[in-house]
Amino acid sequence: MKGNSEKGKVLKLIRNSLLEKADIPYSNLDMDANIYAPINDDPVMVFAESIVGNGGKFVYCKDEEDMINKLQSLIEYRNWSNQILSYSNGLQDFLITNGIHTKTIKKEKPEVGITLCHSVSARNSIITITSKQVDNNDFIKLPNILIVISFTSQIEKDLRTSLNQLSKEMPTFITTLNPNYLLKEEIKELYLFTVENIIQTN
Repeated sequence: MKGNSEKGKVLKLIRNSLLEKADIPYSNLDMDANIYAPINDDPVMVFAESIVGNGGKFVYCKDEEDMINKLQSLIEYRNWSNQILSYSNGLQDFLITNGIHTKTIKKEKPEVGITLCHSVSARNSIITITSKQVDNNDFIKLPNILIVISFTSQIEKDLRTSLNQLSKEMPTFITTLNPNYLLKEEIKELYLFTVENIIQTN
């Protein structure tokens, strides 16, 4: 009986709380307002500082040719030949055409992986990748070292704006990578090759 009495008291309290009309606190609060201070600097510079601040490596490339040259130099310096996994067949074809050989054979934990991205957030360097940039769902098996190719046209001020740029035809999957978390929990190194004034078409 005591149990039923206690239960009745709890139900009465819940019923009374639902019936009582309380004033809405902070009635003038604008829920749509931006909670961050506006970015007045060049988003590319903000992005570069954010990536480096989170432990990543930012590599600026003035064009595609410059990107290929810098990528080749990095591969040679680090002895990564035949160790790089491409997450996109289209990206692999482009790299092979320019003398950089990658593979698409999946390993449990690839040493080096390279991918395109949908967009990046300048404010916190969060990287958005969708099924339009990778050809399989094995992207969840992140490599020890990840190379991301981004374009200056893909750098948005914040994640909200970045996600709003998704097309009406939604991708099969969308994932966001936080460099700060990645470099602490998932991978050893992160490189962001950012190409100037090139608009991604695929």
